[in-house]
Amino acid sequence: MLKHLLSIILMISLATVVYAKRLSKNEIIHIIKQGAPATKELLKKVPIDYYQNNYTLLHYAVQFRKRDVVQLLVKEKIDLSRKGGRFHGTALQDAIHYGYLGIASYLLKKGTLVNIQNKYGETALHIAAKNGYLEMVEQLLAHGASKNIANKNGERAYDLIPNLSWDSRKKMKRVLEVRESEQPNVHSKSIDIINQNIHAVGNNNMNIIDKKTKIDKNSNMGLDIDIHKINKF
Repeated sequence: MLKHLLSIILMISLATVVYAKRLSKNEIIHIIKQGAPATKELLKKVPIDYYQNNYTLLHYAVQFRKRDVVQLLVKEKIDLSRKGGRFHGTALQDAIHYGYLGIASYLLKKGTLVNIQNKYGETALHIAAKNGYLEMVEQLLAHGASKNIANKNGERAYDLIPNLSWDSRKKMKRVLEVRESEQPNVHSKSIDIINQNIHAVGNNNMNIIDKKTKIDKNSNMGLDIDIHKINKF
């Protein structure tokens, strides 16, 4: 009896996988664009961590500014910090890039990690700074964004400040300036861990996400490994 039951479960799982593989990018986008009810039906057929063409469902929802779908996916406990999308960064980074700052603020409040770097080495702070989004820069800093992380060109967020009005530029420079006390120690050690996401399953339900940067206990730098308890929302 147990063997028969396991066989049925396996067949259902395989059928789900096959169905998921049959869905094209355009089909996924069409469903996401229809909104939360259609996406809820989709989640009966594909897993919440469905990943296609370097996009998660959350990246698609952000790209097409479907806040109701974003909220549904957060409620269903999608991994907020998984990399993907146009620049292989977080959905938060995409939201800032597209100028969807309401969605970006929502993702921040829900616990997405802020110091992850995209394929250009940029964090969410770099993207907000180069677009002149002062309020978003301040929100990111309030949520632990590091001013010390450099992109692949060696630029910090401060170096990407655009030509804003005098007052805005002055304030942006002030909040992003890296003071001497915040400079990394010369003995800082670099950590490079291969896996982007390592999930430890246990009573504490911990989520570990790693990235390349430097760690120094006396600096204001982002950590290579951010460990946080997954928010139950």
